[in-house]
Amino acid sequence: MKKFMMALLLATTLNQASAQSITLRDVFRQMPDSLMPYLSKNNRLDFIDFLDSGMKAEVKNQLGGTSQMIALGDDSLTIRMNPSLRTDMLLMDSTVVMIETFTVDSIYGQSRVHYFTTAWQPIAAPQFTEAQSQRIKRFEMQNILKRDDELLNKR
Repeated sequence: MKKFMMALLLATTLNQASAQSITLRDVFRQMPDSLMPYLSKNNRLDFIDFLDSGMKAEVKNQLGGTSQMIALGDDSLTIRMNPSLRTDMLLMDSTVVMIETFTVDSIYGQSRVHYFTTAWQPIAAPQFTEAQSQRIKRFEMQNILKRDDELLNKR
């Protein structure tokens, strides 16, 4: 019985350790093409390779335009799909939060937020802590505000 309990405890500990070590980089590699039709799996892998090599992470997307990965961390990433669409992903408590922000040549923008498991299964909006909810809201707003700054700097 003691051996069984020790084995169970070890298995639980190893399972928790492996679940905690997953990064958004790993999850992004496994993302189905259907969730981001702009980019193929090769495009996504190229983004990661380019950033790891210290290069500008820019690829030709499926619509013939250019997409650029701006940032990649263990729990977040940012991609400018085109001048009007920016996608951010956050990894929070084994939930992938995907924020798509659509902007136009005005001060208005709109964000859509999608939630997935790390295996890319869609889920309903989970309950997050107040700090996590605020982080998601900041990403939504910063994308709209950054677009405004870019437009003002061009004028």
